[in-house]
Amino acid sequence: MAMPKKVTVCEVCPRDGWQNHPVAIPAATKVKYIKRMAECGAKKMETTSFVSPKYVPQMGDAKEVARAVIPYLKEKGIMHFALALNKHGVEDARAAGFQRVVFVLSASEEHNLRNSRRTIQESLDGLKTLAREARDLHIILAMPCVFGSPFGDEVPMDRLKWLIEEAESVGVAEFGVADTAGISNPEHTRRVLRAIREYTDLNKVSVHLHDTYGMGLANAYVALEEGITMLDASLGGMGGCPFAPGAKGNIATEDLVYMLHSMGIETGYDLDALNAAAKDMAAEIQAALVSCQSAVCHQ
Repeated sequence: MAMPKKVTVCEVCPRDGWQNHPVAIPAATKVKYIKRMAECGAKKMETTSFVSPKYVPQMGDAKEVARAVIPYLKEKGIMHFALALNKHGVEDARAAGFQRVVFVLSASEEHNLRNSRRTIQESLDGLKTLAREARDLHIILAMPCVFGSPFGDEVPMDRLKWLIEEAESVGVAEFGVADTAGISNPEHTRRVLRAIREYTDLNKVSVHLHDTYGMGLANAYVALEEGITMLDASLGGMGGCPFAPGAKGNIATEDLVYMLHSMGIETGYDLDALNAAAKDMAAEIQAALVSCQSAVCHQ
């Protein structure tokens, strides 16, 4: 399959990148860097999550951040959304002004229990109820651990088929599939995406990759070969799931953009601006800069 000419790179640092950071990030700092990310060329952004601050304290300021950034993102025409795990979170996101919400339902039973404290069936029932009741919202179904579970439990392809079909039956029209623990390899990634292609249109699917074993960009390349045109990435390579032991950050936005641009694939990003933003952010929030691009450009 021919490589795409244009790829949408969704910036997920404000949610996935910061959620597990051990140093508290002030809301004003988050707002500043969300705007910097927008200025770098982001057209799609996951800005925060409405989850329990008891379990994810870094996201406890979601309402404050939303109030400060939503008008700016709307003005810039940037597609923005928030993450939620249940009805309460979705209602909070809607009240904060979000029209697009990511509902998380893990493909791993064990991960879903740890992440949402619900079984897959319970989360699916909640999703279906929400989709029927919240017709005014654009609901994206995000499925962690599609490419494997860090807990060793099986993630059968039939389960993915079932979840996609059940979600589509209530009007869900966009999916995110994630290698949450960063344990997939290129051939496995290819097999899973080819299976998903049998269940739904890949134009509706975004891929979210972590780089735990250094295979994030290799898996992204395979995703492009298989027809994926929407990829998630995090500025500076920040991230990691609090409920997936050992999971490292996402593929870095600047590294992914460098690869895509060097292949002649359009993204709309300014690579120099990304590198500068990553360097400044890392210094300000006491984060280790792990992206290859930023390390090379700022030696």
